[in-house]
Amino acid sequence: MKKVDIYIETSSTFQGATNRKCGYVLSVLVHNEEKTREGFGHYKGTYHQTVLLTLAEALERMTVPSEICVHTRDAYVSSRIMKLEELAGSGWKDTKGEPIRNAEEWKRVYAAVHALPDAHQLSEKTEKHSYSGWLQEEMEKRKDECRRTMGQRLEPETRTEPGRNGVSG
Repeated sequence: MKKVDIYIETSSTFQGATNRKCGYVLSVLVHNEEKTREGFGHYKGTYHQTVLLTLAEALERMTVPSEICVHTRDAYVSSRIMKLEELAGSGWKDTKGEPIRNAEEWKRVYAAVHALPDAHQLSEKTEKHSYSGWLQEEMEKRKDECRRTMGQRLEPETRTEPGRNGVSG
């Protein structure tokens, strides 16, 4: 399996619902050379919703099953990534039988993880990462790209093609 890193940033970590810019970088080593793809947009919602939709969109670009490490400063999302199968198994309900928050966004992440014949393997790191500053700068520079609502597909559904390194587009 290929090893892929997904780095996620938002323009605001405010917990309430607000309009914020968001972006991600997909990174994979190919013959000891880093290859990247990125995506930018905005979303009006909570911090966790924005991070989850940004993650889902990044995962939806993957074309081969991979070992994926998600890098985000969102400790809540990060802590739940390793419990994704458990969340799905509970029918997206908490221990009291109530629907979990952001269930639709979690379902989209789950669907993206399981979109290929073999599911991706996820791990996570809660951190300010090496792409944090760059993503923040690019969100300011790429105002046109950030007008696109995050979570809308960047491109048509992808298929596995030789030489694509597991990352479309």
